[in-house]
Amino acid sequence: MRGKWLAVAVGVLLACVAAGSLAWHRGRPAAVPPAPPKVVAAPAGEVTLSGKIRARNVVAVGASGAGTIDAFLADVGQEVEAGQVLARISNPGLEAGRDVAQIALDNAQGRVTRTEAQLAAARLEASRAQADASRARSELDRVEKVYVRQRMLHAEGATPRLVYEKASREFENAQADFQSVDRLARLADERIQDLQDELHIARKILDDKQQQLEYATGALAGGDVRSPVDGTVVGRKGEVGKPVQEQGSDFFQIATNLSALEVVVEPDPPTLSRIRPGQPAVVLISDFQPEGIAGIVGQIKDSLVPVEFASPNPAIKPGLAADVRIRLE
Repeated sequence: MRGKWLAVAVGVLLACVAAGSLAWHRGRPAAVPPAPPKVVAAPAGEVTLSGKIRARNVVAVGASGAGTIDAFLADVGQEVEAGQVLARISNPGLEAGRDVAQIALDNAQGRVTRTEAQLAAARLEASRAQADASRARSELDRVEKVYVRQRMLHAEGATPRLVYEKASREFENAQADFQSVDRLARLADERIQDLQDELHIARKILDDKQQQLEYATGALAGGDVRSPVDGTVVGRKGEVGKPVQEQGSDFFQIATNLSALEVVVEPDPPTLSRIRPGQPAVVLISDFQPEGIAGIVGQIKDSLVPVEFASPNPAIKPGLAADVRIRLE
């Protein structure tokens, strides 16, 4: 009888343990399976996207040489003309070359100035020498006539010897004086010729140095960045003191027609798949244009969608925010 009750007790105990284990397992939270990726459905009808306005016709302007940015002479939004300097570029090598050329030009100019002054003085001296020679020639002609007459009279015994000898001495002295001043006059003429030759050479050197300076100045000025077209600056890169070659070919961006604009938007992939070039769109710029502006989707590049439009308001400029409404396919 005791064995029977022992077996019943063991059975009851095992049943309790099994029931408790089942209750414990049922109380644990069930494992949650990972959620599948969220799929964004493409919007139906039409979509409104936001973007920035930019010019469609933009000319990129880069620096033609090396150097550092010395000064900006045109700001974003400023209208510029073809040939106008947008930025000055400092190049120590070109500046040194220009300075050397300037010194050489100054020296050449100084030589020309000195030679011209010497030539003017030589001409004045030659003029005086010619005047002295002319007077000496006149005096020689006079005393020569006296001497010839006295010599003839002396030969005939018709004049005293002392008178003849005096006439002879005066003639010899006049000859010596004339020869002296005539020699000085000829030397003065030769001096003028030498100075004229020297001045010709000096002026040729001056012309060469002038051309070298113009070339050096042109090379230095050629480093300045100039606008190749008439338009409006819509972009600028770099800082004063920074190397200009680091700014690339789009150092400045110049819009040639601010009435031809576009809004660039970047839709999500599902929306992008329903946009095609040539689709009509409406550009919304409420701060400047109460009515929407008709536009058209341009060529799509990567995930960027340009919506092209013609601006009816000169106040609408690149850089402004705008919305576009596109009817999806």
